Amino acid sequence: MDIPDIVSKLDEETARRIKAWPHPRNRASEAGHPCVRFLILSRTQADKKVLHDVGLQRIFDEGNLHEDALLREIQAAGFKLVEQQRPFEWPELELTGRIDAKIAVNGSYIPLEIKSCSPNIFPSIKETAPSDMVKSKYPWVRKYPAQILLYMLMNGSEVGLMVFKNKTTGEKCQKIFELDSANMEYAEGVLKKLEAVNAHIKGGTLPPVERCDDCKGCGFSKTVCFPGQDYGPGIEILSDAELEEKLIRREQLEGQAKEFEALDKELKNQLKGRSAVIGSFLVESKECERRTYEVPADVKKQYETVTPYWRTTIGRL
Repeated sequence: MDIPDIVSKLDEETARRIKAWPHPRNRASEAGHPCVRFLILSRTQADKKVLHDVGLQRIFDEGNLHEDALLREIQAAGFKLVEQQRPFEWPELELTGRIDAKIAVNGSYIPLEIKSCSPNIFPSIKETAPSDMVKSKYPWVRKYPAQILLYMLMNGSEVGLMVFKNKTTGEKCQKIFELDSANMEYAEGVLKKLEAVNAHIKGGTLPPVERCDDCKGCGFSKTVCFPGQDYGPGIEILSDAELEEKLIRREQLEGQAKEFEALDKELKNQLKGRSAVIGSFLVESKECERRTYEVPADVKKQYETVTPYWRTTIGRL
């Protein structure tokens, strides 16, 4: 029996969805990006953007499935949603967007955005205040506040809502955005940035290259901003697929390790001085003594030795 390779066929279909989508207008989903140059290039030179791989496209596709399912779940819980996927436009700013839905709250309809998250990222989002999301270490999370605030301004709403879902556990959390002074100040900064983008495009200019954290992994980094970049003396350019896979796996595990460390510290503080059986766990906390010896600085200096060691840092380009 000739069994077809279903997985390969599915991956081929996934690969076909990886495209550089040209867009002549600013997009609300990208407006929170800190780099004016990136926003200009996204509109004028999208063909020069290095595209993501099939693995990342699978993640995007899974996210879309979860977000659609969550909208249905919200409706099934008795909430009224209208204008799903309604396009928004702000002609003066050459700005467009497509809102997930508007939800009925106290007789009004306010913007609703749905986001799905990996189990590594969800805890940090759950614990982050809406106004602090712009400081997240994850570049895509930093763009969420600008997106919802722009929808609020385009809709004339004082309040907006974002609901996040853990793609593994199904856990949800929500963030309420209000047009208070802090959010208005941030939104005004975004609007000024879009005005700068429009002015550059109208004049056919690009601002000078300025490196920022978002340059790491940017699709324009190696094609437009830093083509053929020399990383300096002593830097090898390695082509080692196995080593690269290990580095990618390390990056994936980083969030889990930090989550474990934070939870471990929280639990040990909460259970300090107590011994208990909790479900299938035995917790024993005992007071111990640590002996230290205070040595005068002049004496300590006599025994000082200097030994070389290697400090290795790993980060994305």
